[in-house]
Amino acid sequence: MIATSAQGAADAAFRVRLELPGRGLVAHGLELEPLPLFSAEQARRFRAAGAAGKVCVLAGARRRLRRELREPPRAASTVVVQRQVDLAPSLALERAAVAGRRVVYDIDDAIWMTGRQTGGHPLSALKGAARKVRWLAERADGVIAGNEILAERLSELSDSVTVVPSLVDPAAYVLREHEQGEALTLGWIGSPTTAPYLRGIAAVLERLVESSPRPVRLLVVGGSTPPLAGVAVEERSWSPRAEQEALAEMDIGLMPLDDTPWTRGKCAYKALQYMAAGIPPVADDVGVSAATIGAAGYAVRGAGRWLEVLLALAEDAGLRARLGEVGRRRVEEEFSPERWLPTIAAIVRGGS
Repeated sequence: MIATSAQGAADAAFRVRLELPGRGLVAHGLELEPLPLFSAEQARRFRAAGAAGKVCVLAGARRRLRRELREPPRAASTVVVQRQVDLAPSLALERAAVAGRRVVYDIDDAIWMTGRQTGGHPLSALKGAARKVRWLAERADGVIAGNEILAERLSELSDSVTVVPSLVDPAAYVLREHEQGEALTLGWIGSPTTAPYLRGIAAVLERLVESSPRPVRLLVVGGSTPPLAGVAVEERSWSPRAEQEALAEMDIGLMPLDDTPWTRGKCAYKALQYMAAGIPPVADDVGVSAATIGAAGYAVRGAGRWLEVLLALAEDAGLRARLGEVGRRRVEEEFSPERWLPTIAAIVRGGS
């Protein structure tokens, strides 16, 4: 079985949606071979290149993947496609990936929305994602949706849609021990494309600094923040180590979101990471945020409620610890690989 996507193996969606469950599928007699569009070196060069350089790297990656898809024993295997196979608008690589194979299609974002609908580059529509979603979903033997909102849309294209949330391995996270330190550390983990959502709570954070008896620190991993009056901000580049080190320092995890059709399709993965580490999340009540967090934190509406819950958590380490324990148990019971691997294995094999 091969797993492919228009990403590199280190990209978040590839790691979360393919690599993590793939490791556990071995115990179910299924072996998954990661076969992303970009090799590690190509992914590094693609990120660093300008427009012309990206076109060159992409062309080389497409040639490599097309060749590898044809090599035995891959030619007679099942393929799991995450989002899409290629960044180019052509369906050539999608056709090569599904040819002669059982197809499982996985979606964890509303990628049929493009350009200004997603807050991304207006030219992103040229990737043809909407056409590829339809083409792959209609041909897939099984479709996996990251949440119920995505599943509703995909059910218009396929009769075989199953919801499987993004998974977190709680064993990979050290449980945070909460205490009332000299400063309050708010944390956020994400990417440059999701960092702009922090602007939505900038005024809340500034008011928190004014109201809190302790200094407030904002730790940002994987993105950059808007200017924040009086807030001590520390920005770190993302890496697996940086992520774990940041979680060990956080008192509260932040997941702000604008309320748009695009964000309603998101799978609340940040909240799950905070919960796995025993950190209470505070999120905008958008899409599946409230259903994911449950009683482990807060999904709120409005600046006033944001400030209210942040102040309550800031002043009570015991409350943070209790919510953290609830979150950890919730991840273990509802969002761990062990909970969902039998379902994924059945989808891959074609069983019910």
